[in-house]
Amino acid sequence: MFEISKRRLVADNQFLKIQTRVLSPARLLSESEKLTQQREDNMHKLRGLRQAKEANVKQAGLAAQINMKSQRRPDFK
Repeated sequence: MFEISKRRLVADNQFLKIQTRVLSPARLLSESEKLTQQREDNMHKLRGLRQAKEANVKQAGLAAQINMKSQRRPDFK
């Protein structure tokens, strides 16, 4: 059977330790980038909803003003 030498085993373990240390910050960075992207997407969604609501309120207010003006002067042409 194939046996791994002690030197090879030590070298593999050292490599894995170094690889883990190098990849951990990259993984953390990608997770933080993912959270940042989710936060930005949510912010854009909420901003769009707020702007749509403000537009609806403004449009309803203008319609109410026009309606009130027409009620004050029904015989005006």
